[in-house]
Amino acid sequence: MHISNAPYEYEHELTENDFSSCCKDCRNSVAIIKPHITAFARRIRGYTPQALEALTSEELFRLYQLLDDLVHMDAGEHLADLILNDPDIQHELPIIRSYYRRFFRIHETHLAMELLKSTDPWETLKTFPLYSRYVTLVRNQVKAMDVDPGVRLAFIGSGPVPITLILMSHLYGLASVGLDSSSQAVEVSKNVVECLGLAKEIEIVHGNHCQLKQHHWDVVLVSALAEPKARIFQSLREILRERGNGLVIFRTYTGMRAVLYEPVQASDIQGFRIVKVIYPTGRVNNTTIVAQLDG
Repeated sequence: MHISNAPYEYEHELTENDFSSCCKDCRNSVAIIKPHITAFARRIRGYTPQALEALTSEELFRLYQLLDDLVHMDAGEHLADLILNDPDIQHELPIIRSYYRRFFRIHETHLAMELLKSTDPWETLKTFPLYSRYVTLVRNQVKAMDVDPGVRLAFIGSGPVPITLILMSHLYGLASVGLDSSSQAVEVSKNVVECLGLAKEIEIVHGNHCQLKQHHWDVVLVSALAEPKARIFQSLREILRERGNGLVIFRTYTGMRAVLYEPVQASDIQGFRIVKVIYPTGRVNNTTIVAQLDG
């Protein structure tokens, strides 16, 4: 199958100059950005899952950058709401969000293979295109947690390369347990953690929120891509009531970044009280939210 290398099927590349009058005419700004989002969705429809799997790491990331540039436009909350609520864009969100989830699974698998064959896995990790974003994200989350180094973190949805846990251990000395529902991801993740010399600090187990009771932890972090959100938070409510209390930190998407993935809904976190919100800066995608049991 032939896929065009052109960034978009639209007639010009989007730049910040297109939004110079955004605050004066948001409706016009929607008309400007809308064709770019729909064009990306059309492009993604040209890729079967097998075709995406067949891309090299560089090709896969170049494709992702097209979407990344769109969602990191400097758009205000009102404009983002108008874009997300546009019927034509809403029609395209499922294909875009499905691609986004698949991109991370494939890209992390590629990274894992590179780490496992590298003679210097730490240097290889630092060349990962999203590495600096994770450093910023983890720094903000550790600050939000405001916990002692002896605290143990549980991460639901840790993936084949648990880079969050790796950085929390390497940079901040935090021990952790990562849970993932994919047995393949767990096996790869264990090997990655070992090759980085962090097997004593990071435990990786096969499971999901249902297995939390079987492990020791002080704080829970819920991945932005962990599903199903409503059930995860229901389990956390029950566990934390038994324990007396505890912090839950979860990642979600706000503003234009919500094009990438369905944000956590208020109905998902019933019974929790939000105590802190850290909005992303730069090219970080996730908004970090700290919550406690309500009452």
